[in-house]
Amino acid sequence: MPTLPATAASNPRGRGSVQALIPGRGVRALVTAVPIVVPVGMRALFPVLARRLGTRRGHLTGFAVYWIVCYLLPLGLLGRTRVRALLHQPARPLPSPRWLAAAALLVPPLGAAGSELAPELGNADPAVVATAASVAVVNAAGEELLWRGLFVATFPDDPVRGWLWPAVGFTAWHLAPLAVLPSRRGTLAFLAPTALIGAGLGWVAWRTQSLRWTLSPHLATDASGLRVARFWLDR
Repeated sequence: MPTLPATAASNPRGRGSVQALIPGRGVRALVTAVPIVVPVGMRALFPVLARRLGTRRGHLTGFAVYWIVCYLLPLGLLGRTRVRALLHQPARPLPSPRWLAAAALLVPPLGAAGSELAPELGNADPAVVATAASVAVVNAAGEELLWRGLFVATFPDDPVRGWLWPAVGFTAWHLAPLAVLPSRRGTLAFLAPTALIGAGLGWVAWRTQSLRWTLSPHLATDASGLRVARFWLDR
């Protein structure tokens, strides 16, 4: 999808800042629709793929399609310059209160390490660990671009559309894979912490205008998924 011209915005940090490259009105309208279109589309796609390809292959194919969307949609709507700007030094410092920002960044990986990594690590071989790490890199980077970066770059001064609305979409999209493989903890028990992660990381990304703080915690959280890695390896 072609990228529309950027609208100049006042920002003392200059070229490296996301705020200096706010997209045009057409892109803003499309981005606003993402938290509806992506979850609804993925929720429809996953069961179809599972019926045609089998549960495991359909689930994995659904994630492959989702990751393509995660990468191509931000690149298509923002362009490479804006995407690169999201990974530069944060335009703003960590938000206050700092303890809350620290909690938003540290609780997800620590919680995942305790609940997912530690119980499984003793039985994990190098292939499982490497698969978990590889899936985490692809998934975390893609989701940060789609659910944080796309909205930070598009709505840097709007807390609803730049932070809260994409957190809703991030939470809702997880209903798609859950429709094929329900969580052993139950849907609500899975979605509640997911919503907190989306809100917490979204707040930090929106306030700092960057993905530099949020990408690493997301990656560490996903890398704890050794059970997920076994599923990918069909073990």
